[in-house]
Amino acid sequence: MSALPTTRTIRLSNELIQEAEQEAEFFKRSISGQVEHWAALGRAIEGAPGFTLDRTRAALNGEFDADLLSFAERALFDEGLGQALAQPSDKELATFAQMAQEGGGVGYNEQGELVRALPGGAVEVIG
Repeated sequence: MSALPTTRTIRLSNELIQEAEQEAEFFKRSISGQVEHWAALGRAIEGAPGFTLDRTRAALNGEFDADLLSFAERALFDEGLGQALAQPSDKELATFAQMAQEGGGVGYNEQGELVRALPGGAVEVIG
């Protein structure tokens, strides 16, 4: 009798693999480790008593008070919120571009410095 393999091959979408590559790099995991991490989170959340995906989705859509989520629901909410913030919409990108041209927007640059956008797209370090 031969031993069962410790790994198996499955098909995943290119989009999921690309997202896993980005997250894996950030969290210093392998791509398969990242997918396994996501699977473990999903399994734990879905298996939690009182968990409802509908409540979590409603909270992400601003239709439910996130403070009323259970611990497991909150973990999924935080994961979804992080993903949403990491991928700005076309409308958000257009707003950011407009703010850059008009000036006044404030945020952090890649060096971690607090900066303000000046009219025309230049930035000034303010802190």
